[in-house]
Formats: sequence, structure tokens, C-alpha cells
Amino acid sequence: MSSRPAPGPPNFDRLAAFPELAALRDAVSARDWTSVELFFAGLPDAAAVGYVVGYASDLPGSEQFYDRAPDSSLSSLLRAARYVALAWEVRSGARAEYVSEDQFRGMHDWLRRAEPILIDLTAREPDNAPAWSVRLTTALGLQLGQHEAKRRYDRLARHAPHHFQAQSRLLQQFCPKWGGTWDKAFGFARECAANAPAGSTSPTLIPEVHLEQYIDLDTARERADYLRRPEVRAEVLDAARRSVLHPDFGRGYGWVGAASTFALVLGITGSEEAAARCFDMLGDLANEHPWHYFEDAAAKYRKVRASVQGRPQS
Repeated sequence: MSSRPAPGPPNFDRLAAFPELAALRDAVSARDWTSVELFFAGLPDAAAVGYVVGYASDLPGSEQFYDRAPDSSLSSLLRAARYVALAWEVRSGARAEYVSEDQFRGMHDWLRRAEPILIDLTAREPDNAPAWSVRLTTALGLQLGQHEAKRRYDRLARHAPHHFQAQSRLLQQFCPKWGGTWDKAFGFARECAANAPAGSTSPTLIPEVHLEQYIDLDTARERADYLRRPEVRAEVLDAARRSVLHPDFGRGYGWVGAASTFALVLGITGSEEAAARCFDMLGDLANEHPWHYFEDAAAKYRKVRASVQGRPQS
């Protein structure tokens, strides 16, 4: 158990983990396209680009800027990603049975605006992994099916075989709530984790898929029993040792999400010591996913953290 002082409330602001993103936010706000281009030019790899595109796509009102930006691969990618973000805003994060026909119609309208932009972009640049990753989300929202989603992922994986953001999106497609099966979801997660480099984020698919099944169970008793199974605990702990608890685990974009997922699932599976190490790593940082699955994300974070660190909730 950790002997460090208890951290404060969880901070879900991405700028807390990556303060440099403020420069991108300010450039978008100022409609300074040159500074946006320079920011993206300084990113190290496709995974970083994918993360930052996700951040840029969430900036309120940014579609007006991206629509008017000089024509380029980057402006096309940002425009399409923003349309996809707007589509999910219309849909909301509710389960399908609670989404109205008007919401689905509005969602599909935005996705159909994004899709031709992405088709053109990936035709011109078949190695553009961030664009293929966004196309996985349009495939999901437009219900294009398992085969088409896997085809898109395979095209991406030729150039970026361990692109966690894309893997996580395809995992959603393989879950029963999107028309898949648990066999397919677990098979994909385990394959990606087994092939991942040591210290990478890809093994995070293991706690993700177990969390998805946990949430899908009908009763609190079933959920508690499931995540306390020795084989579940062992698999999640093994994945953590190959990912966030490995000496080669870095602090690139996406690390907070991986540590957050492991902190939660290790904590509720009973691997308290490993979960505490994840919380110590995070300090007061937190990622919205996976905590957003719970009605009060901050309260759930504090409860799990306190349970593994032996401290009062703060």
C-alpha cells in the first residue's frame, strides 16, 4: 500500500495531464491555422496524432474554423473528426433503447457528412492511421457491420499494428451491444494484448473487455461475482504487468486513460496493491473513460481509490 499523502479530487481535464494542449486550444480559438499545423507537425507518431485529433474535435464551435481552414489532409481529418464528435453529442452516451429517432437521425446526418471526407482522405493516403481510426467510429455509428469495421481496422493495422485508439474502437464494435459477441470481443482483446510490445497501452483492452461484460450483467450480485473470479483477476493483473506496471511504460498521450482503466478494474477485482500503484501513478489525474460508465464518476473514483489505498475518501 502507498504511504503518500492522499491526493485531491480526480481531475478529468486533459490539460492537467497535457498542458501543452492549451496552445492548440488557443490556436483554434484564435483561428490561427499556421499554429495548428505546427502543433501537429511536432507530434511523434500516429497514436499521438489520433489522441490530439480527439482533443481538437471536442473543442466547442471548432467546426466553423475547420470548415474554413485551407484544404489539406489535416484540415480534412479535423473537419471529419469534429463532425463525428457532433454526431455523438446528438446521440448522447445513452444505451440505444434510450436514444430517440430524432437523435439517431441527427447523429447519422453528421456521420454521413464525415464519411465521404474520410473515404477521400484514406484513398489518397492509405497509411493515414488516424483517419482510418475515425472511420471505425463512423462504421460503428452508421451500423455498417462487423465485416466492414474489421476491414477498416486491417487497413489501419498494416501501417500502425498497435494503434490502441483504433483497437479500443473496434473492441466496442465486437461487443454484443453493437451486434458482436463476447467470444469475438475477448478474442480480439487477447490477440492485441498478446502481440503488443512490452510497456504499451494495447493490453488495456483486457480490463476494457472485462469491464464491458461486467456492466452488461443484470444484477449487482452478478457483477460483483464476475470481477472477483480468480481467472478474471489474474488476466487483468497479467495485462497490467505487461502495460502500465511495466518498466517501459511511458507518459505519452493516452497514458492517463490506460492507468485509469487499470486502476478501476484492478481495484474492483481485488488486486489492491497493483491498483494502488496505478492510482499513485495518476496522482489526481483521471480520464473520463472508464469512469463515465458510473453515474457519479468522481465519487466512484474516490471510492475505488480509497478502498485500495486504505484512506478516507477525499
